[in-house]
Amino acid sequence: MSNIKIVCDTMNDVLKEVVDKYDIEVIPTIIMFEGKEYRAGVDISGDEFYGLLRSSEQMPSTSQITYTIYKEIFEKYVNEGKKVLYMVGSSAASGTYQSATLAKNDIDGEIHIFDTYQLSMGGGILVSEAGKMVEEGHDIEYIINKLEEFKEKVDVYFSVDSLDYLQKGGRISGTKAAIGTLLNIKPILKIEDGLVKQKTQVRGSKNIVPALIQQLKSEIGDDFSNKEIYVGYGDDISKCDKFVKKIKEELSPKNVHILQIGSCVACHSGPSVLGIACLNK
Repeated sequence: MSNIKIVCDTMNDVLKEVVDKYDIEVIPTIIMFEGKEYRAGVDISGDEFYGLLRSSEQMPSTSQITYTIYKEIFEKYVNEGKKVLYMVGSSAASGTYQSATLAKNDIDGEIHIFDTYQLSMGGGILVSEAGKMVEEGHDIEYIINKLEEFKEKVDVYFSVDSLDYLQKGGRISGTKAAIGTLLNIKPILKIEDGLVKQKTQVRGSKNIVPALIQQLKSEIGDDFSNKEIYVGYGDDISKCDKFVKKIKEELSPKNVHILQIGSCVACHSGPSVLGIACLNK
């Protein structure tokens, strides 16, 4: 049995079966919504979060995990004789990395903090790969070296059907949102340099899925026969199912995994978010 304990946070969207299989500790970020605080995935489920998002005029925000929480969790596993591998959501998007580092420096034990430089599904893919390597019996140095290699090869694309939430969250101006809505423009977004950036745009909702698939093909090529594709959605599972069907028809991947996109992206994108991700080993 390995003495490596994987810890991550909810800035990374990890499949539940991966969390269970590899016994991963997931630290919840705090969602602040209409004066109340919720621990993501603990005090509020994904469906409940999206329900609030649709019914409220206010946009929620997230708060970084505190030094105290990190110190308590890291100490717990160090005291059990574990080597801790903490996989943190992108340091470019949150100050969480700094809080974790401060806690690590105050603990006498082997704690490794790996900056995924990813968000949502991209980080989840790296957490899954770490779990596989721990199960295979690799040492911590090997795992970290491979993760450094893999994080340069993860591609994640998103789009949203409505610009209202990007505007509410201050990501785009009211003028840009109004013009975009009038022209029926849908942004195609990518996780790049640890942040969400717009790569291109399409006209009309029907063009979102073809554009997301094409963006992934432009990065990886046409052969997906040995690739695992991850599909993320907000609160519209029927739209997600149609997306998965199109992916299977056009790309014929080895497997397609489906997950609900968490609050770290949805707090800015809104509930109509749809995404695709793949690790190009």
